[in-house]
Amino acid sequence: MRYELSKRAATDIEDILRYTIENFGREQADEYASGLFHSFDLLLDNPRLGRSYAGGAFFRYVYRMHHIYYAIREDVIRIAHIRHASQALPEEWE
Repeated sequence: MRYELSKRAATDIEDILRYTIENFGREQADEYASGLFHSFDLLLDNPRLGRSYAGGAFFRYVYRMHHIYYAIREDVIRIAHIRHASQALPEEWE
């Protein structure tokens, strides 16, 4: 099994890291990025670790203050969005 990032999720990560660098510094951004990617690896080993979301179409896994929304597709975990707990989800999903 492998994971892939949607374009939206890749942009979400860039935004998270940019914000973290600007507000907390490069070292904290690197540590946070490492934790995010470690979460993706955890999901590879345990795809149903997250809670069912949107009627079972997606799962939600919480890493610190961010929610990772993903779908399980045969041999792929598709990371759809990564949102801060205070953010609403976009209207459209990739």
